Amino acid sequence: MSAPSLSQEQLAAVISSADTPSKLYGTLSPYEEEAYLLSFQDDRQAELLSQYYAAYFLSHLLTDQIYEARALTKRMPQDLLQTDSSLQNCLALLRANWQHKHELVYKTLRELRWSEILKPIVQSYDTYFQEKTLRELSRTYEAIRPATAASYLGLDPESTARGDPATIGKLTAHGWTRDEQTGLLHPKAIVDDSEKDARSYNELSEIMALIGSRQG
Repeated sequence: MSAPSLSQEQLAAVISSADTPSKLYGTLSPYEEEAYLLSFQDDRQAELLSQYYAAYFLSHLLTDQIYEARALTKRMPQDLLQTDSSLQNCLALLRANWQHKHELVYKTLRELRWSEILKPIVQSYDTYFQEKTLRELSRTYEAIRPATAASYLGLDPESTARGDPATIGKLTAHGWTRDEQTGLLHPKAIVDDSEKDARSYNELSEIMALIGSRQG
């Protein structure tokens, strides 16, 4: 049985029913050809295209496909990409990720205006990005200043530096500890073979992307 045609109702149903990022990505992916053809029609439904491409873009980030997300921006209708606010938000989010500007990632997710249909995915990515960053900090640092940790994790640097129980509690809940004498935070060490495999896959993806760009 073929999937229903792309529409705002179907897009909303896909977003609400996808219980994992992989399922969201896998369900949205087959609609790209239909969206591409729709972009050439006189009544191309710009709002639908905007919502579809933004949702599909976010599903790439939720599944750690930043290179593929960047490539997707090249396949979006370029006139729409330059004028639509949701797609402009996607570009801002891509740049912030690409440049490892964590504070700008959170600012883009939390302060820019996103359409109602996209807000659940935006919130999911905010949570995912914070948890991913927490793991990265735990692998990288033995000790870190509270304000620095806060800026990476989308927390308030000032209250974290003051030792605010609410913000510090978000870190100690993940096994972090705070040295009362130095004021430094000590992340909980992480050893996870599945994450090592994921990093190896991402490194391979980077190599293949470089090869593709040189051949193109």
